[in-house]
Amino acid sequence: MTTTRPASTPTTAATKRAAVEAKAEEEQTEAAPVTPPAPDAIPTTHPESTSPAGARSAVEGSKAGEERTPVTAPETLPAPGGPQTARTTSTSPADDLSTGSAGAKAGEEPPGRTPPPVTRPAPYGPQPTGPEAGDRVSGPVTPTARLLLPAGAPIDAWCDARRQGAGGSDVAAILGMDGHGGALRVWLEKTGQAPERRDARLERSARRGHALEGLVAEFFAEESGLIVLDSPGTLQHVDHPHWIANPDRLTVAPDTQARDELGVLECKTRTWRSARVENWRGDEAPDGPALQAHWYMTVTGLGFAYVAGLIDDDLTWFRLEHDDELSGLLADAVDRFWHDHVLAGLPPKPDGAEATTELLARLWDAREEATVEVDPVEVAFLTQRRSVLKERMGDLAEELGTVENRMRQLAGEAEVAMVGGREAYSWRANGQFAPARFRAGEPELAAQYSRLVPAVDVTRLEAEHPKTYRKYRARVLRVPTEG
Repeated sequence: MTTTRPASTPTTAATKRAAVEAKAEEEQTEAAPVTPPAPDAIPTTHPESTSPAGARSAVEGSKAGEERTPVTAPETLPAPGGPQTARTTSTSPADDLSTGSAGAKAGEEPPGRTPPPVTRPAPYGPQPTGPEAGDRVSGPVTPTARLLLPAGAPIDAWCDARRQGAGGSDVAAILGMDGHGGALRVWLEKTGQAPERRDARLERSARRGHALEGLVAEFFAEESGLIVLDSPGTLQHVDHPHWIANPDRLTVAPDTQARDELGVLECKTRTWRSARVENWRGDEAPDGPALQAHWYMTVTGLGFAYVAGLIDDDLTWFRLEHDDELSGLLADAVDRFWHDHVLAGLPPKPDGAEATTELLARLWDAREEATVEVDPVEVAFLTQRRSVLKERMGDLAEELGTVENRMRQLAGEAEVAMVGGREAYSWRANGQFAPARFRAGEPELAAQYSRLVPAVDVTRLEAEHPKTYRKYRARVLRVPTEG
């Protein structure tokens, strides 16, 4: 099943609100305490940049250096700006951008299928004819972006390119819209101070997304009728070098020669559970992928983008138009972050996300009984604010409990409460199993289904290896009460 929404307008209200709030918060608060940048932090010689509304940016480098998964659809072609391979059957050799299907060798056509010829020239000036991996290539490949690093570059070159600017995934974190970390995480990464993090689940998810990226592009090409071009690699804005991006793919209409018909394609894969959380079934593109696509348009100067998502085995996609106001807000947020924090060596204040809490816990190794003098004015404000919020949380938790208990009372023994023939809410026995209550109520049956499981003897570990035990203890924030 395929759901297509080619005329969809993206949801930008949340992004615009986040950008405005971030700017207001920085203007109203004091700068964070100075933390010297790491010895290998990036140089501070980038030119100053301003970001008027409607400014355009360069594309994210989060995937530069990754080898692209071949796209077997004949409509998927190599990107402008990247290495070109002649196709012997092209009807327009001088203008051909194609290598043919990724499933066929150069100079051959897939049996039984003839791809439409591409007659539009490579856009925006002379293109490289096969740069070595890692070389920096000059000359714009989109209206406002040059090729910083070609796709397939070595991992060290990719890491270096990524640290040179803010990409699509970084923008969401800077605006506080990324559940995997906020502006502090981005700052630590750009200054070379981020602690090593290994998350098997996230790594597996990233590998899955990368492996299926070509399949999403192929399905999109078939359903939309557009030609899909491989991404050239990491792109960089010609006037603002700290704006970078790496779109998954580019698109072009098969019968156009107008250079402004080049577009961005962002490919995503989701399970039905994650798609429901992100609202992929709505009439507008989800905020996260839409934000990335808008940043890519801002960087490249292209006028539209597509967000395509493969939800289990269903494809849905949206067309997004360039938004001058949103581009200006994104550009302003990135400029302020880059100049006020990265170049200045000043860490941004942390947000309240759980990922930021985990980051701070890994950032330093606690020195036993070590003390530090802190600003008394800021501490007084923070402790008072914390006390007020904790009290409010307690009151709200009790009020929430009262409301939910009344809902349970109305449902009684029924699992589903209906209003006008439609489900209003449910109270099903599908929550976490209660083993203690089971053992108390069914002791004989519980004995049959009890088994020994391996567990760490933390008492013995603490006694025999106190330093190792302390290393893996969580750091707990406690504020002493007065009186």
